[in-house]
Amino acid sequence: MIKKLIAISFFLFSYSVVSNAQYFEDAHRFSRSNYGLGSTARMQAIGGAQIALGGDISSAISNPAGLGFFNKGVFVFTPSMDFINADTEFGILRDGVAEFQNSEETFRNNFNFANIGTVINFTKGRFTDDKFKGGSLAITLNRSNTYHLSRKYEGENGFNSIVDNILADAGTLDVNQLNELGYAAFDQFLITPVTGGYDAFVGGFPIQYESIKERGSHYQMNIAWGGNYDDKLYFGGGMGLQFINYKQERSYEEFDFLQGNNDLDSLNAIFIDDQIEVRGRGINFNFGTIFRPVEFLTIGASYTSPSFMSLDEESFVDLEADWDAGTTFTETVDGETVTYDLANIDPYQSDLFVNNYKLRTPSKVGVGIAAFIGKSGFITGDVEYIDYGSANLNSDDFSTSADNDIIDDLYESVVNIRVGGEYRFDNFRLRAGYAFLPDPIKDYNLQDRTDVTFGFGYRTLDYFLDFAVVSSKTQREATPYFSELNQPFSRTDIRRTTVSVTLGLNF
Repeated sequence: MIKKLIAISFFLFSYSVVSNAQYFEDAHRFSRSNYGLGSTARMQAIGGAQIALGGDISSAISNPAGLGFFNKGVFVFTPSMDFINADTEFGILRDGVAEFQNSEETFRNNFNFANIGTVINFTKGRFTDDKFKGGSLAITLNRSNTYHLSRKYEGENGFNSIVDNILADAGTLDVNQLNELGYAAFDQFLITPVTGGYDAFVGGFPIQYESIKERGSHYQMNIAWGGNYDDKLYFGGGMGLQFINYKQERSYEEFDFLQGNNDLDSLNAIFIDDQIEVRGRGINFNFGTIFRPVEFLTIGASYTSPSFMSLDEESFVDLEADWDAGTTFTETVDGETVTYDLANIDPYQSDLFVNNYKLRTPSKVGVGIAAFIGKSGFITGDVEYIDYGSANLNSDDFSTSADNDIIDDLYESVVNIRVGGEYRFDNFRLRAGYAFLPDPIKDYNLQDRTDVTFGFGYRTLDYFLDFAVVSSKTQREATPYFSELNQPFSRTDIRRTTVSVTLGLNF
């Protein structure tokens, strides 16, 4: 049972300092775009539910058929501010049970733009007798995801050290065959070759500390068109250009070792810095329709194709061992005795690793319904189906077969649910909503993302001003290395509050 739990944890955890080659994680990270994040404050305030609604520039990314509702042009601009709180607990997974020690709280703020764009109207006017009444073209830039998060933890590990993991990976390999972290440990005299493998000069049982900082964003530029047939059938399509910028910095430390492994009891600390930066671009397409069977009801359906992305990654790892002054190591090389002053060796710095790979994200299918209560407002809801197991990686620089196998085994399909409503009185609007966005990791009990939303607006013939607050909760986990028994890991409760304001000008 514990091996199964550790295996699941291995798949879920973020990049480890042990390896930078876990590209299946990117299939999860870069596939989780959310049109609610890049919507106007009006749509954010109703939980992002908008597939059956029209007359809002957000339709360009969610359901372009909604652009067919416009009868005039509009320019829209939505600045946002994220307030992110992360409460991280450090624990040891023993016999399938997580034993937590303490928690660290971190805060981060991020200013961004949810969207900016314009709708150019080409309708034939309200009083035309033609069944086809024209349409509208939208050109927009929308935020699809945000990656800003800072977390840290510290705790005592009375069972193992990262050096134990390095020894296990080294096995009986030749020094030149060690992975990057293993060779760095050899360079810093944390491990040394002996008959039948390697030995370590670390007593173990350290205090472990890690800081993980992520930043970046995923934006999509859209060119979409929506048309209107007889005020009953609306249809449209569009193209999206993807832009991804992601950076992760991890700083890991071990100190206060319980010494006692031969005569070398003078290691003070280990410092490991790991950095990954990914830049990407891609393309997708979306299509949709909205049908009005009766005056007070609309039913919508949308399809977003897979995004075809090209991603460039740069990464490196640095390792430094802090030895007491006067600590030496002596060995015989080709018949000569060589003594090293460990306190004065330079830190190990890896080369910059550069890789290019392709990612095909899952497609999305959504349906929605909206019921209008005269001119007093509406209630609406969406369901959206995404099969994350259909994501696929490909590269000319390395083999992706293992990652694709993990994607098939690890990720599953989910159904996102969004509901919301709006109440109107005179020129004012009150709005509220809720969204449930399940995590696609199979058989794992992390908290799914939930959004509670509310807002208000003011509208005139010439302009409109909308305000929204989105309060979301979710969880993340991370581990510095992997252990067959007594796995160290951290669990983070993330609370994110997003405040958005939309200014719209009609023309």
